[in-house]
Amino acid sequence: MIDTDSETHDPNAPLAEGDNRRQGRAARVRDSRALAAWASLSFRRYFWVQALSMAGRSLQTTLIGFIVYDITNSDFLLGVVSFMQSVPQLLLAPLVGVIVDRFDRRRILAGQLGTQTVGLLALAILAASDMLTVPAIAVIVVLMGIANAFSYPAHSSMLPSLVPLNSLQSANAINSMMGNVARIAAPASSGFLVDASGVTAALLLGAGLYLPGALLILTVPLLVAAVQVTAAGGPIDPAGPATVRRDITDAIGYIRTNAMLRASLSNDIVPYLFGLSHIALLPAVAKEWLGGGASTLGLLWGFGGAGALFGTLTAGALAGRGLRGRTIWIATTGFGVGLLVVAAGQSMAFVASGLFISGFFQMLYIIQNDTLVQTFAEDRFRGRALAAQSMVNGLMPIGFLILGTLAEFTSLSLAFAFSGSALIVAGLSTLVFRPTMRDLR
Repeated sequence: MIDTDSETHDPNAPLAEGDNRRQGRAARVRDSRALAAWASLSFRRYFWVQALSMAGRSLQTTLIGFIVYDITNSDFLLGVVSFMQSVPQLLLAPLVGVIVDRFDRRRILAGQLGTQTVGLLALAILAASDMLTVPAIAVIVVLMGIANAFSYPAHSSMLPSLVPLNSLQSANAINSMMGNVARIAAPASSGFLVDASGVTAALLLGAGLYLPGALLILTVPLLVAAVQVTAAGGPIDPAGPATVRRDITDAIGYIRTNAMLRASLSNDIVPYLFGLSHIALLPAVAKEWLGGGASTLGLLWGFGGAGALFGTLTAGALAGRGLRGRTIWIATTGFGVGLLVVAAGQSMAFVASGLFISGFFQMLYIIQNDTLVQTFAEDRFRGRALAAQSMVNGLMPIGFLILGTLAEFTSLSLAFAFSGSALIVAGLSTLVFRPTMRDLR
């Protein structure tokens, strides 16, 4: 008979060397600043929603750009359709912020992801019927853009309700890491799928990514109470009865009293207006410079996504190390250098290297600055503060038009060089002229 007492583990007994090593590794994972958010069950469930929605978004952006350029061969129309897809984010931001602060953010996101599903299904039906035209695409992407205007404010304002405040940068880094894996895999997969099976199959794949995310978000539990933060300006009391106009007015007043929140919002102007808008030109790069099709475009997205993945890992490693201001100006400048490398040559070597560099610094910048906005806004104003950031980020469609027009009437190289130069000037300006942000710990 087995002596069961002798099999009982004594917690005070010394551990074997292998057990010590395993427990040491487990402790390092638990204590890691980069993985701190993973301790939250709410965040772990939400993580899969983000993975699905980001994969769907990457695939959607790749496909629509490819389809439009394949139909028109026009840099200008490529910019126009990209503008129409994103401009609702700019125009609707004030109203979106009020809605996000008043209603359950999970239901808002479920509606947003459901609308994206329907939009891609509609495009798939048109493609299968040989009725996919630029005007039809424009109408559908505007409707999808209206829904997508809710995405960033609702996602980002919900995040502090899923993890403790000191785990926010970890949460942003983990989300971005999965998003960048999706950014590598989804466009490449869609490109090969278009070449192998056609546009309709790729559009159906996108719809199949969005739909489960729309259902899963409704099951994400929230923390009992969100942490209120007023690190750079005191809270203000609402000045009157709750109306949409009053909510917007109160938010404007709150942002004005919060110096660091203002600075964080200002950070985004040049990166979104001239930096991230370079993605609208990638279909032209794939076809004009590299002589490729959908598969080549998917690879270009993959190179940028690979850089962004490394940028995400770096941002996670920097969490809590007191380098916030330095990260902002270095990342902005590095982003610009990457785009100048793209502009320097029309070969795959230059383009791939430049996209990798720009992806790395782009994501390092985005994670750091998004965390600042989330940190410096208290919960009752967070949706409106993030909608204000979304409005600044909504300058990207104007950048689409500017870069598309510049590429159409000059060259792709000049358009990329212009973007890169603007970012370098912005980064160096922060270093020289904005000591409050530069010295932020």
